[in-house]
Amino acid sequence: MPRTTFQPPELFDSRPWGFSQVSVSPPGRIVNIAGQVAWDSNHEVTAVGREAQLRQALKHVLIALEAVGGTADDIQILRLYLPGFESGPEADLIGRVLVDTFGSENPPPSSWIGVQALAQPEYLVEVEAMAVVPDNAAVAPDK
Repeated sequence: MPRTTFQPPELFDSRPWGFSQVSVSPPGRIVNIAGQVAWDSNHEVTAVGREAQLRQALKHVLIALEAVGGTADDIQILRLYLPGFESGPEADLIGRVLVDTFGSENPPPSSWIGVQALAQPEYLVEVEAMAVVPDNAAVAPDK
């Protein structure tokens, strides 16, 4: 279900960094998407660098969501796991990619979490998502 976002005036306006502080969704089907990385269907990481891998992981999140009839507007929260995350310039990069992907008017909330490692050393980012899609959304058949 398309999210409605809020920016409480007591909190900073996070939309220029590509995320909202709060989202609310009407009832629907809750969809949890496993952590997505830049691994393609051939089991290869072809995206080079943190930015390219983040863009690829977000693309995979959207593919997974579309498979159950959802859209980017249905995402209620993103969690980004970043090994060796360096605050400052890398936060600017992440914000830019999120704005490019979701815009700055109504982006989903997100958390950016520095971690020690991911499943494979070549992974530079992993993205989990939770969405709420309409009950009547078409579900793609398993392949």
